[in-house]
Amino acid sequence: MSDSERWIVVVEEPFLPADAGGRVETFSFLTAASAAGIRMQVLVPSRTDLDIAAYEEAVPGAAVIRLPRDDSPLAHLSPRPFIHASRPVGPLRKALRQTPPRADFVISYSCRTSHLGEEIARIWRLPHLVRAHNIDSEFFHVLARSSSGPRAVAYELEYHRLRLAEQEMHHSPLINAIADISVEDHEWRRPRASVPTYHLPPFLPASTVAGVRAAGGLAGIERAGTTAVFVGSLDTPTNIEALRWFLGGCWPTIRQRHPEAILQVVGRRPEEGLAQWLGGFDGVELHTDVPSVLGYVAGATVSVNPMQSGSGVNIKAIEAMSVGTPVVSTPTGSRGLGWRAGEHLLVADDPAAFADAVCGLLENPWLAAEVGTAGRDFVLRELDHATLIGRLRSMLADQHRAATAAAPGQPAATLR
Repeated sequence: MSDSERWIVVVEEPFLPADAGGRVETFSFLTAASAAGIRMQVLVPSRTDLDIAAYEEAVPGAAVIRLPRDDSPLAHLSPRPFIHASRPVGPLRKALRQTPPRADFVISYSCRTSHLGEEIARIWRLPHLVRAHNIDSEFFHVLARSSSGPRAVAYELEYHRLRLAEQEMHHSPLINAIADISVEDHEWRRPRASVPTYHLPPFLPASTVAGVRAAGGLAGIERAGTTAVFVGSLDTPTNIEALRWFLGGCWPTIRQRHPEAILQVVGRRPEEGLAQWLGGFDGVELHTDVPSVLGYVAGATVSVNPMQSGSGVNIKAIEAMSVGTPVVSTPTGSRGLGWRAGEHLLVADDPAAFADAVCGLLENPWLAAEVGTAGRDFVLRELDHATLIGRLRSMLADQHRAATAAAPGQPAATLR
């Protein structure tokens, strides 16, 4: 390991437990970087104290620093997007004074922390890469359309603030590159940005990597014959929208053809009334705030991903594919990567076709095994940790060379 290979990584939120899409991807990236011998200072905006020892044990070789979150009325009234104002720059400056960084690059591991990365880049003159999980403004636009009353107004205001913030980010002199998790998001961003843009797929879930390395890892898991699983944060409007679409339009058909079929709904923080609503459907089980969703996903016959809106890549689909569980998805849920519908996963747009695809996997174990194996081979190959870290290093090296060429005679940005 080169002594100069040191990164400052500013993440979006606490990533332990890694029990939701963004947390899974963040933890998987940090795991990959740690395994590659990269020394990191990981800055974690959080509303509450963190178990620093647990975080540093989970990411060996990293120094973890908590940055306070601010959810006060002043943050809501800021002209900046709330997702930026609630992650204020002031505590970061204090943290930098207390623990001066030694680093070659700063990586904002979410657009929601890009302003913090810009501050580090400005103070320490470091090359700065932003890792984009999705198009945040589009996400809040969806939230506004699916809400009502004051909440809808707040989401709409945040949407407009974010559009302006994205425009600034796309032309920021303090950002050297933006790497989108989704190829569609990359294609959307590329003509809008003067900052160089890349597509860098998500990192294979760390839980899968650990399972593959463990003796007998995932091979000993037995699949239930007629069990479908839906995984997602159960207080997120896009997930609730997807669940209502599936249960209202697909599940009755599936249960009619397979009365013994079970749907396991697995996630954290169920919104009020969700358990009661799910109780009105035959064969539906609710499992909330479980230590790990991996056992549910690996033990299911099929994973359903009926997303109707959103951007980025659905990490839940990758988790299922990575353990060989076949996935049935909508076109929206299958965006982001170069997997092929009908080979790596099944894709259906309308409820009848979606239900038919699920039933086809329940009725044909050979088809389920074929799709599951193809999906697993795809994500193990395309989302390999070492490969993606190598691509990220190349991006950073390219931008470092470009910055050096643009300012000949200036000292390198690396701190000692």
